[in-house]
Amino acid sequence: MRTEAAPQQPPPELWLVLEEAARDCAPTVFPRDRIRRRATLVKRRRRLLTGTLAVALLAPLTGRLVLPSGPDHSHTGTQPPTSASPESAHGRSPVRVVRPGERVEAGLGVWYTLEERAYCDANPDEQKPTCERELDVEQSAAAPMTFHAHRRPRGVVYVLAYTGRTPAARITKTEHDRTTDLPIVRLAGRPTYVSTHAVGAPRPDDTDENPLGDCVFRVYDADGKELARTGGR
Repeated sequence: MRTEAAPQQPPPELWLVLEEAARDCAPTVFPRDRIRRRATLVKRRRRLLTGTLAVALLAPLTGRLVLPSGPDHSHTGTQPPTSASPESAHGRSPVRVVRPGERVEAGLGVWYTLEERAYCDANPDEQKPTCERELDVEQSAAAPMTFHAHRRPRGVVYVLAYTGRTPAARITKTEHDRTTDLPIVRLAGRPTYVSTHAVGAPRPDDTDENPLGDCVFRVYDADGKELARTGGR
């Protein structure tokens, strides 16, 4: 009977050759750490993008939900400006400088002109105005305001002149507890001789002793001090 021989161990030289061949064929190390760092970076970018989009989408809604602070905000519209009272006379009237004889429209067709020591006004159907002459210009007169009242169907047109020594900075008209600022019209180089005009409420054409009716006209200087007043019952 023939028996097989036991396997022979390779010689040492062959082991060295086999180890070198296995070392060259070893698989590369799996890049676990690099993949983890990449995944963490991607997560951070996604979170940042999500937070930015959320802020952008919620910002308009937040602006609508914010309510103004204060004791009372039940009204949605803005309050109309209230007329200034006679005591709060620190504003200034708009000023228009005209030439002698230049026509100024006072309202409802009434017009007037300024002269060196007079002002002349007329109704719409009049070609030649009526002049209030020899005004005491730049003098400390007892009554430094002169006026004419033109009654028209739609209202009363007032034309006034102020001849005080102190320049006028603001002129107001108060009628039925409502005060409005009036324009100042003057000649060039004559700051203390000014005129103004206004349209008041219509009044019946009767023999009223007070042609100004309920209107009160006031003149103030630049500091808000009252310089002259006319009208009122």
